[in-house]
Amino acid sequence: MFAQMLLTKLAEELLKLLVEWLAPKVLRSVPHLAPPDCPRCGGYGVARWAPRWATTVFVLSVLTFAWGFTTTVLGLPVVVLVAAVGVRTAWHGDLVAALPGLLAPLGLVGSGAVTVAGAAGMAWYHSFPPRLCRRCHGRWPRRDRAEYLRMVRSVVFPCRCGQRLRAPGAPAGVRVRCPRCGTERLAPTVG
Repeated sequence: MFAQMLLTKLAEELLKLLVEWLAPKVLRSVPHLAPPDCPRCGGYGVARWAPRWATTVFVLSVLTFAWGFTTTVLGLPVVVLVAAVGVRTAWHGDLVAALPGLLAPLGLVGSGAVTVAGAAGMAWYHSFPPRLCRRCHGRWPRRDRAEYLRMVRSVVFPCRCGQRLRAPGAPAGVRVRCPRCGTERLAPTVG
């Protein structure tokens, strides 16, 4: 009994150390299509130059997304079970009693729509320019939202040294010099 508890605790600690060591490496190796919010530390999730009501919309969008996602994930097994009972009841010939079970998958459509609405609200808030990085405490001056959106839509691609480069305006064939290693790279075509 003691040996089993000891082995379980040892396995948990080893797994925890592995995840703490491996997770940052995996997250850094995943290429992001969007540029990081903070150009200084590469962090995401900075405060934005958005009106107060937009920040309120963002918080409500996060809560809406979390509620819809949780409802979808937790409701999926229930819907599958109810639908299976409805199919079994319909198989035995009682279609009126089977109707709620057969219509149960439509409940996932509602929670999926709530999830998408929350994600759309969060994406809208992230279309405002960054103002303050909570990680490195970097600050940026107020910028026009349209100018920021033009900059964000430019092509972002990695250099050989790992630095992310941005090609202005997204035309193919533009040469961009890497600030870290100094080599010139050709912007890739988008398509």
